[in-house]
Amino acid sequence: MNSDRKRKIVKFLLADCLSTAFSALSSVMASGQEPLPTVPLLAHATAASLATDRFVLITTPKSFMVQATSNGMKRQIAVPRAWLIPPAQEKDDSMKWVSSFKYDKRITSFAIGNGKIGLHLSSFELMTEGSAQAAAGRDVFLVYDPRSSAVERGLADLGVTKARERDGRCFSARSAHFLLADVNRDGFNDIGLVKEVIECRDVPSGRNEYKPSKPLYSQQPVRWYVFRSGRWRPDPGFRGKLPKEFTALPLIGMELNPVDYVAHGLWKSHDPAKWDSRSSGPVPYLPPYRR
Repeated sequence: MNSDRKRKIVKFLLADCLSTAFSALSSVMASGQEPLPTVPLLAHATAASLATDRFVLITTPKSFMVQATSNGMKRQIAVPRAWLIPPAQEKDDSMKWVSSFKYDKRITSFAIGNGKIGLHLSSFELMTEGSAQAAAGRDVFLVYDPRSSAVERGLADLGVTKARERDGRCFSARSAHFLLADVNRDGFNDIGLVKEVIECRDVPSGRNEYKPSKPLYSQQPVRWYVFRSGRWRPDPGFRGKLPKEFTALPLIGMELNPVDYVAHGLWKSHDPAKWDSRSSGPVPYLPPYRR
């Protein structure tokens, strides 16, 4: 068979495949059905897609509900209060400058890879007056099953993930960045957590005397929570491993996190390369909004 004839056959087969795919998509759209979301099997091949308009969190004084919207229809699913406000931590939180349980109504959703959808919820509250300039918040992940319209616990024991506070001479802060990737290549999106800290430590200057050290920035190696048995679980085997391609989850309810805020106040820059750091060289992870 000559090369011209081979090329014609390849073009014909490609056109036929595209026509078939288009016809299938058209039939789904015409029927009004919403196809189940999918994610790539390999995180290095393509990144996960995100949505911010399909789910919202409804908060009442004593309960939480996730509202899902599909094909113009809205459905509300109750979320156990203890998943978002652990009773053992609620009393301690009430004694702080601000509450870390003020959840934003916005939710970022993403396909996990098994027909279910991951939901990223975030809380944050900051002081509007006072010298402490305190702020605190949390991040929680739930799993939504569109087939049963059920919400399941995904990753809800991270504690306070973002905070800032001025205490005397020191203005400290900590923040968390979340990544999505199939780090163990099993077809499911896993969650990576990168923690950042600005802290001050007094150093000894003599007998029973200390002098305040300047604030320093540090970034911890990424920690991975792999999706296994219906939820994300820590896997130390992937600590510090940053895939070539991943999806960065956006900040919810804020343009800058507490570390950004404090760093700009201290060093007049949003570039970590210009911050006083505990380590030399570039940071392993740079969130997209800082580039």
